[in-house]
Formats: sequence, C-alpha cells, structure tokens
Amino acid sequence: MGAAQGLLLLVLIGLRFRHYANLPLALLVLVFSLRLGTIPSWNPETLLRAPWLWPITTPLPFLFGPLLWWFIRNISTGSTRLPRPSIVYLVPYISETTAVAITVIGMDFPEYKEFVLSVFAGFPPHWLPIRNALKVVVNALCLVFAFRTVFGKDGRNLAGHTRLWLQLLVVLPSLVLVAFAFVAVNPPANARLAAGGELPFLILAAAMAILVYVISLLALAAPQLLAGYDRAFTADRSKEPHISDQDSQLITEQIRKAFDAGVFLDSRLSLRKLAKRIDIHPNRVSYVINHVYKQSFCSLVNDYRLQYFRERIEEGALNNHSILELALEAGFSSKSTFNRVFKETTGLSPSEYARRHETEWAADS
Repeated sequence: MGAAQGLLLLVLIGLRFRHYANLPLALLVLVFSLRLGTIPSWNPETLLRAPWLWPITTPLPFLFGPLLWWFIRNISTGSTRLPRPSIVYLVPYISETTAVAITVIGMDFPEYKEFVLSVFAGFPPHWLPIRNALKVVVNALCLVFAFRTVFGKDGRNLAGHTRLWLQLLVVLPSLVLVAFAFVAVNPPANARLAAGGELPFLILAAAMAILVYVISLLALAAPQLLAGYDRAFTADRSKEPHISDQDSQLITEQIRKAFDAGVFLDSRLSLRKLAKRIDIHPNRVSYVINHVYKQSFCSLVNDYRLQYFRERIEEGALNNHSILELALEAGFSSKSTFNRVFKETTGLSPSEYARRHETEWAADS
C-alpha cells in the first residue's frame, strides 16, 4: 500500500509541480517506493528464483540521503539548477550497482545459492557487512549536512511552516536510517528473518511507509513548499509567502548589508543572484523588498546606483571620468537605461544635473 501511494505521489509531483527543483524529491519518493515494495522479496526463496533482484534492490539505500539533501538544498537556497557536485552523490550507488551485478553474474548457480544461504544463516561474506556499513555512513553524512541546513542559518531564513516541513523531512529519514542500520550491519537479523523473526524488517517497512505518507501530506496540505507552486496556482494571486516580523527584519538586514557592500555595482545583478548571495529564497527576498522597502527589485537597485553616481560626482570624479563611465561604474548596463532612469527619478538629464552641480560648486568656492 505504501509503495503504491509513493508511486501515485511521484505522479502528482511530476504533473502538478513541473519544476526541476522538485526532481530529487520525486526521485526520493520513487526510490523509497521501490525499496518498500521489494522488502517482501527479501527472503532466500525469492532471491534464489530471481537473482536479478539483488543488484536492483540492494544498492537503493545509497540514494536515500543524497536525494534528500539535494532537495533540501534546492528549497532552502532557491536553487533550481543541478548542483555540480550532485553527480558525485550518485557515484556510490552506481559503483555498488555495478559491483553487485558483476558479483552475481560471476557466480554459477551453486555458488550463488551458497552465497544467499550464508547471508540468511547469519554468516555472510565479510565484504557484505562492510558495504552495508558504507551505506549507513553515506546516508548519515548527508543527513548531517541536511540537519545543518534546516536547523542552521539557512533554516532560520525560511518561513515557519517551510522550516517545519523540511525539519520533518530530515528527522523522519533519520529514524528510517536507524532501522536500516540495525538490519544492514547486523548479520544475525537475516538469520532471524529466515527463522520467522520479521520484527526488525517490519519496523523498517513501517518507518519507510510513514515517510512516504508524510511526504504525501506535505504535497497535499502544504504545496507551497514545492518549487513550481506559484506556477501551478497562478489563478490564486492572493497567496504570498508567510514571513514573520522577525524573519522580515533578518532578511531586510541581509539585503541592506549586501547593498552596502556594493552588490548593485554588478550590471547583471538579478533577484535570483541577490537571493543566492544572501542564501535566502528569491520569493522571500522579493516579498521583503515589496513590503518593507515598498519598491520593486529593479527600483531598489536603481536607487542605489543613482546614489552611488551622485556620490561619485560629489567626490569630483567628473574631473577624470565621463558621465557614461561613472554610470557604467555604478552598475547601469547601458547609456540609454541610465539616462531614462536618471530623468525619471530626478527630472533632469545627467548632463543637466552635472552642470548644475558644477555651477553650485563654483558658487560655493
């Protein structure tokens, strides 16, 4: 039942929230569903009848932690691109799948039978518990990074409900990892399973099913967490990100620090680049700019650039630079854009403003 629901959830995420940032969550649901659905096949009779199950199912745990961390990073930072290092996360899974396939194919049936029976007798080859322990280590490392993300600075920058959901998405897989570690690095557990001791595996299956149900509830009850929510619900324009006063003050301060540091001098500055620089989701940055600064992003950037331009003139920069050079230095991408923004803001052309300033400066002298 849990596996079937997981596959239905995968379809929901794929069809309703068609956004690349959700890809790791969709893959995570698929992997959990496949592993959950194949737990009943973990017995000597089935594995002897279908040797191909071994390389298909046993490497799947190498994907749990990496996919979870990838999704949490996407949501917490607003990234919608595949992080370059993320392919590295798949290396253990690909390596394990290849190694297991080669191992199984390289055995004749008597050797394979002896291998399977030794596993369920509690005396597997020494390399099997080591590789299972490696699965636990890889997942634990990814969960540590995920914990640091959702309970650390990035998590504090998120809205309350988003932060809570991401924290649940970290805590629950941690419980699954504990249950998996017990059966993975404890060879006698397989021996007890063969003798009818199914409790550890039932606990593992229940933990995985609960995780799938939680993700289902997440997608249905709080779809705003998923990337692409705004696109999927464009008909409802009244829904905006919920940001507490404390979060708003924190984001405002980080925006101010970025602009004081000269982020506006980048002529290619965009809302997404600013959000990435201060590690806050673009939707939240946009919301704060609109509601705290009472401006659009472009208007705020242009105000800072114009102020920079005026300060450079006050410093006497026109003695060594042209107006266009100062405009480009301030972050404007072209002369036409600068002239238009300057005229709309001051009511004067840049050259008129410069002449007026020179006249006032000469009069003061």
